[in-house]
Amino acid sequence: MINVAFCDDDEYFLEKIKGESRMIFKKLRVSANIYTYTNGFQLIESFKNYDPYFEIIFLDINMPKLNGKETAERLRLLDKKFKLIFITAYEKEAINTFKYDVIAFLPKTSLDESLFETINLAITKLKEDNHNIHIFKVVGHNNNIITVKIPIDDIVYFESINRKVYLCTNRDTFELRGYQFSEVVDKYTQYGFADIHRSCIVNMKYIHSVSNFEVILDNGVSLPLSRRKRKQLLENFI
Repeated sequence: MINVAFCDDDEYFLEKIKGESRMIFKKLRVSANIYTYTNGFQLIESFKNYDPYFEIIFLDINMPKLNGKETAERLRLLDKKFKLIFITAYEKEAINTFKYDVIAFLPKTSLDESLFETINLAITKLKEDNHNIHIFKVVGHNNNIITVKIPIDDIVYFESINRKVYLCTNRDTFELRGYQFSEVVDKYTQYGFADIHRSCIVNMKYIHSVSNFEVILDNGVSLPLSRRKRKQLLENFI
């Protein structure tokens, strides 16, 4: 199941593209949850909390208050991996969009002819790197158990506190459910996570420096470093 977002200030257009997309995903035999937003602020707020994590995002460039390019810039600060399609009313709107890593442009004037091809392209690109998305059961804000999708590259470290296992990203911290910390260690040390303490493993890409007794991350967080694990960490870090 993938999550797809459409963001456009035209509610009539949103309903139209949502309906047509449902039929296309069904034809492609892809299960998809489709979400719609009428402004970029709503989309960003939802996305930054992985509520949900969107694999594909369609963004109208020409929106009031926060336009599509500004929205895309903020989303890319949170995540580099989702597939982004700009919805355009005019060709000139596609100028200077390279930095947003756009995979396609969807002209409103040729929606019927272009939508299938655009969605199919996004699905194809997703399949190429889908192994990077991991699914976790976590405690939600209302203490209910929810399922979230998180790209493995977003995970900064896992930590065990009072027999509870936490997953930490630069956006949020999640309490995992149904996981033993030993299981997490066994699985994620294969993905570039370093075992630095009996209660913590850290994604090597986020390590800024290593001292005698702690690991300093790029975001300034300090994590405890076991003396007996320091030598192995330094060999991998340098």
